[in-house]
Amino acid sequence: MEQHYFDSNDLQLAYLDNGAESDYVLVLMHGLFARASLYKPFMERTADWRIIAPDLRGHGKSEHAAELNSYDRNAYLQDLEALLEEIGETKRLILLGHSLSGVTAYQFAAKYPDRVDGLIIEDMGHKVSGELTYALEFEQPANTLAALSHSIEQVQNENHFLYYAESAYEANDGWRLCFHPQGIKASQDYMNGDYTDTYQKVTCPTLLMRGAHSPILSEDVWEEMKQLRPEAEAEQFDTCGHSIHFEDLDSFTRSVHQFLRKWKA
Repeated sequence: MEQHYFDSNDLQLAYLDNGAESDYVLVLMHGLFARASLYKPFMERTADWRIIAPDLRGHGKSEHAAELNSYDRNAYLQDLEALLEEIGETKRLILLGHSLSGVTAYQFAAKYPDRVDGLIIEDMGHKVSGELTYALEFEQPANTLAALSHSIEQVQNENHFLYYAESAYEANDGWRLCFHPQGIKASQDYMNGDYTDTYQKVTCPTLLMRGAHSPILSEDVWEEMKQLRPEAEAEQFDTCGHSIHFEDLDSFTRSVHQFLRKWKA
């Protein structure tokens, strides 16, 4: 796995590249609070495709934007545009977006139908509402990793630390999380809205994924998504919540691989 960097609107952003010599490219885009390295187990199971996994602005090894209005929808779309310019020409391009990046993926596919060959939306709907003020409440810096973990559990009242652990690091003044909490809250605020028209403009083959216990993608919105685009494939994962790739790697891998076979049968 190779670590690389590119520039987008005066920010240095990071991405992982599995180094495969292929012009069949899968771009994996994580959601809020996460980072590209969470997809490493999936990347290690996937051959024959070049896989690119960026750290979103304000996450992982990517820089944080100084102004909170730099976390709006246009910024994320421009980052994806800059990433695609960085990696060069592709024969086939599949976008996989989880959560916030699911919106980015279908917005980009709707805007550039000739550039995207396939789309995978992991647990995100065409109607989005959320409030992430709690991202500002985590104890940072914390004296120990255990203290940081405890502060996350106290805020969310359930076992979320394992998902955040990939973003924890020991700084000079204690343990911190590498994502930008203020940027995360701003990203959610800018993302909230109804994207029905945009979602319906997507024309490429699409796989919709939902965790049956998702607190983000409701069953009602999920059913609407299937009705709005009946030609799209849809799979629900019975044991999962919001992060299918993290909670059931085997099923996630099987489903994505099956979708990718359309282009390399």
